[in-house]
Amino acid sequence: MGRPLKIAKAQAVLTITDTAATGSIVTVSGGNLTTSPTVGIAKGMSFIVATTVGGLTANTIYYVNNILSNTTFDVSQTQLSVQPQVIQTLTDTTGQSVKVSFNVVDAYFNNPTAGAGFPATNANTYSVVGGNTAIIGKQVLAQVAIGINGTGTLYGDTGNLNVYGSGTDFANTLSVGSAIQVASANINGGTDYTTVGFVGTNTGYVTVAVANTNATGNVIGTSGNAQTLFVGAPVIFSANTGGLVANYQYFVKTIANAAAFTVSDEQYGSPKGLTTGSTTANARIDVTVLVATPTANFTNASFVYANDEAGYIVRQKGKQKYLVTGTVTGLTAQCFTANVANTALTPNSMRILATYANSSTQTVQSLSDHTGELFTTTSGPIATGNIVFQNAAPVFATFNSAAAANATAGQPYELVTIASA
Repeated sequence: MGRPLKIAKAQAVLTITDTAATGSIVTVSGGNLTTSPTVGIAKGMSFIVATTVGGLTANTIYYVNNILSNTTFDVSQTQLSVQPQVIQTLTDTTGQSVKVSFNVVDAYFNNPTAGAGFPATNANTYSVVGGNTAIIGKQVLAQVAIGINGTGTLYGDTGNLNVYGSGTDFANTLSVGSAIQVASANINGGTDYTTVGFVGTNTGYVTVAVANTNATGNVIGTSGNAQTLFVGAPVIFSANTGGLVANYQYFVKTIANAAAFTVSDEQYGSPKGLTTGSTTANARIDVTVLVATPTANFTNASFVYANDEAGYIVRQKGKQKYLVTGTVTGLTAQCFTANVANTALTPNSMRILATYANSSTQTVQSLSDHTGELFTTTSGPIATGNIVFQNAAPVFATFNSAAAANATAGQPYELVTIASA
């Protein structure tokens, strides 16, 4: 793999809400400062603010002088061991929302202005760094899709856009754009996952009021609209009625019209025998609609789903494998680089974008501190981790401006700008 990607780290990233001139006091939110095992902040620790606020200048190192309460500390301009100590002069501000990072390390490739207490940098410094994008400085920005184990099971086939759920709650789990994979056992005793599609319309629960049951024809009469149900969908009833058991799973067998349908014990099985009677109950199915018909048939299949979101790299695990965290879900998982659009990411895949000097963009296959490889085909691995394109384009990676090969400081490869935050 070569040299892995350097990862920016910080003891904590909190938010400054207020500053006070009297006592040079900073108020923060996002943690309890007196429980240092939780937040990791201590007297003498360095910190940096994202933007200038209340007398604190962005990209300048300051120090925690004393922790005063759960949410406040005062500020030293110099390290506490340096004498004479200089207390930083602050101004009164309220209602702020400025990120502050404590004890930042390994975040200094092309990030701050030279001379502000950071290692020297210059316009021709080529390198990038991973890590939490909330940390002060620039870190690689990734778009990630972290797989989440779905509750319940799915039913669907290649002739129907609809996917039906049993024991699911699509409205509160899936959303438009969600990628869905279903599980199947393989010959090695493990589990394979097949991408069946992306959600186009997330309908969720469809409920129809039931009025009666009839033993003749085994018909369920409705006061609602039975035609909002779907043949083959798992269906449950809210109360015992006509020989049907509440909360037991049946399947919609036929839909004669808006006022009548039948059910079966098995999907596409024989009609369920009923008794005659009136009732007050509801029939309910759970349905989501894909953008395109599923790529495979599946019955009672467990599943995983994912939505793409901005994320950051926690650790490099292999040439195309990274441990990442999503900034929306807060989930952390291993993802593989994939050569697809953000909206086409499937569970546990990710995308990093590089920009050439001519402003064209390409997806990153692998990335280290100083160099990278870009996918060179129109489609890439959505990654098992076993496939690596041997004809990937070598590049130098930077957070600075891109440049053509041999155009800057004798670089033999293209110099590309890596997406950062």
